[in-house]
Amino acid sequence: MKMQFLNDRLAPNVEFQPSVELQHWRILVRGNGHMHLAAQLDSGSLRVTTKLQCMEVSRGIVRTESGRSYRLCAPPEEDELLRPLIELNALRNLLMFSGDVSQAVWNAIDAGAWPAGSTALLPSPQ
Repeated sequence: MKMQFLNDRLAPNVEFQPSVELQHWRILVRGNGHMHLAAQLDSGSLRVTTKLQCMEVSRGIVRTESGRSYRLCAPPEEDELLRPLIELNALRNLLMFSGDVSQAVWNAIDAGAWPAGSTALLPSPQ
């Protein structure tokens, strides 16, 4: 099966879109350990972020290297059609990813903190 992504464009400048709320998302890990948010926006556009820098677990907000904040409003995407589309778009942008920490991140958001005795996947904002 061949899939073609049309209408490829960069995200708006951070000053024009400082924050985004997401319903459909996954957090993917590259081989170098960097994490990226792959998502479908409310507009239907697909996006892969710059490297994730930090996370405010109690509010479900992650911040990227570009400075944009994303609020994770729903559990990670599991739809059998949308999840592969999000992941294919991520592969197209990242070339490769070695893991998916979406559920671990959502579990922490749901609990309001990283599990006791575990290492936080992302640091808190400074």
